[in-house]
Amino acid sequence: MDASTGQAPGRIFISYRREETAYPAGWLYDRLADRFGAGQVFKDVDSIRLGDDFVDVITRAVGSCDVLLALIGDQWLTAADEQGRRRLDDPDDFVRLELEAALTRQVRVIPILIDGARMPHAGDLPDSLAKLVRRQALELSPASFEFDTSRLLKVLDWTLAEVRTAKEGAPERPEPAGRPALSSTPPAAPASPDTQRRRSPVRGWVLAGVGAGGVLILLLVVFLARSGTTPSPGAGQGAAAASDGIHLDPTPVTSGDGIRLTGLEATSQNNPPAVGDTVTVRYSLTNVGGRPVQLASSFVGARNAADDNKDAEATDAVRALAPGESVDVEARVALDSAGPWQLWPCYELADGRVCPDEWQAFSVVAR
Repeated sequence: MDASTGQAPGRIFISYRREETAYPAGWLYDRLADRFGAGQVFKDVDSIRLGDDFVDVITRAVGSCDVLLALIGDQWLTAADEQGRRRLDDPDDFVRLELEAALTRQVRVIPILIDGARMPHAGDLPDSLAKLVRRQALELSPASFEFDTSRLLKVLDWTLAEVRTAKEGAPERPEPAGRPALSSTPPAAPASPDTQRRRSPVRGWVLAGVGAGGVLILLLVVFLARSGTTPSPGAGQGAAAASDGIHLDPTPVTSGDGIRLTGLEATSQNNPPAVGDTVTVRYSLTNVGGRPVQLASSFVGARNAADDNKDAEATDAVRALAPGESVDVEARVALDSAGPWQLWPCYELADGRVCPDEWQAFSVVAR
């Protein structure tokens, strides 16, 4: 058996391949079992009894779980069977079945990128798994295991608490015969594939890469930086605030979650920024909706010229926001290589909603 596999269906499902990510899966299982109880965590031999039908147990577990953790290593995308065929292309592959079940049921899926692994591109996946790349991801490495897992535990605490609250506050309605009971998610209308917003870059949480238009803008920025000019204030959305190597648009914007971004600014020790400098990014987030929201995290996404993830956590950004309340955010990105960088502010709410992809993304050119 090469996929994840409880004595009873758990609320947290760990999906992984034994030959690739068994060790980190064991780490996570121990931490999750200590925090939530072994009966709440589903993982192969620790959860399946002898004689159980493997596929039936997996189907029940995924159908009843509230969160699925998808462990992704360097070989996750290319792992092959004995005949040399890619396992994800097999409709009966256990990992594929697990993820398809979770995505179909709109279970919250958190990709866990193991020891430097990257999120796959949608074009590299079966169509049924394409939505996975829009899910926010967390990096997990031996060097930062405590930090990474503490963030994951915080998100899981809020998610499971809100699920319990939703279930206790709503009358139970029986499921149709023959259909497994589905877990409740926090009280929000299920989002369609066209409206769900997820980010795919790694580190904690990864946004989708810049599109072709973003690439053209980035090339323009590099050209202008080399020629010693900056974009005119009328270009793009609003007036662009720029130093010689930092080009951003401070125009306030509001996400579909009712979170308003204002006061976006970025500074560095040198002008233009140099390798070794730290770019300090500051901004404010305001709840302009009609209901309180809980910020699970806020951060600045960062990609260097080699497309390596360099996301930076913000300080003191985990808090509840009542309607009209704001929080000031600051994060610092270390420029460890020359060339164009792409940065963007972002947030995650405790119910799993995240900032829009490429939310006010801006460029930094390090010399």
